[in-house]
Amino acid sequence: MEWKLFPISAFSTYEEQWQSLNKEKGGNPLLDLKFIIPLINNFSDGDEMLAILGDISSPEIMTIIKPVKKNTWATFQSSNAPLGLWLSRKKDLDTTATKSLIKLLPGMTMMLGLTQQDPLLLTRPETGNSVNSLDYIETAHIDFPDNFEEYWATRSKNLRHNMKRQRNFLTKNDIETRLEVCTCKAQVKQAVLDYGKIESSGWKGQIDSAVTGDDAQSQFYMDMHEAFCASDETTILRYFYNDSLAATDLCLLRNKVLYILKTTYDETIKGTSPAHIMRFEYYQTALASGQLKRVEFYGPLKDWHKKWTAETRVVFHANVYRNAVISWIHKIKNNL
Repeated sequence: MEWKLFPISAFSTYEEQWQSLNKEKGGNPLLDLKFIIPLINNFSDGDEMLAILGDISSPEIMTIIKPVKKNTWATFQSSNAPLGLWLSRKKDLDTTATKSLIKLLPGMTMMLGLTQQDPLLLTRPETGNSVNSLDYIETAHIDFPDNFEEYWATRSKNLRHNMKRQRNFLTKNDIETRLEVCTCKAQVKQAVLDYGKIESSGWKGQIDSAVTGDDAQSQFYMDMHEAFCASDETTILRYFYNDSLAATDLCLLRNKVLYILKTTYDETIKGTSPAHIMRFEYYQTALASGQLKRVEFYGPLKDWHKKWTAETRVVFHANVYRNAVISWIHKIKNNL
């Protein structure tokens, strides 16, 4: 089988093949066209390439890659994308095919990095002569039993007490709460703008990493969520204390799996955690209605995750080298 390379501007010609391959792999929404197209439109530099292995009508591998430094390429990886853009029909990494792609790339390419790969989609390769496998993050997920009560009974006494205490605090202080779930296109723009207002006023705003409402990040989330509204998979959680927005999560819901992409809360609120209370209420209602079975956080594992679940896995990077000698030199140079 041979690789074929195309400029990123040609991606629209092969959208059907991308979507079909992703569907065959389980249809992760983070690799769906409704996610990928807004990602390309808002974050592409124009130097990315689409690489296809095998029959164009039914590829074995499709990936979007770009040069990241001299002699090095990697999967296209925006900070807004939890996963690197690599789709393979086989779950095991085909290192021979990957090395043949390296030799086809412009210049004397020495290494191709497969960034932020989920072991549920691609089996983590063992480090060897031409491959180096690296931890990226440990991430958490929740697999729920049939009802929320059964799940909640497995949580620590401390967590259960803390949530009860917070609810009592809200009642004592005459704070009425309201959970709003945005699922339609008309709600998306304002929900993202409101998200940006909260996030930019907190610590992320201080380090210039917040969604601000008038940047590429905001446009991406608007475009992406509006696209997923067409398939009824946009799920933006908004939680109010009286009439004030206290917390919001930007999510997707597919096949009873909730993918939490971004989360923020009003950092001026003391005494309660509105984001935790919001999820506590949503999990109950979504489980009761049969909409939910699993939550994917797809972010670095934090202490609060551990209170809600013990289920984790490691998202990884895989560096594939042109040959074993280059692999050895790179590992020595970078103390890998």
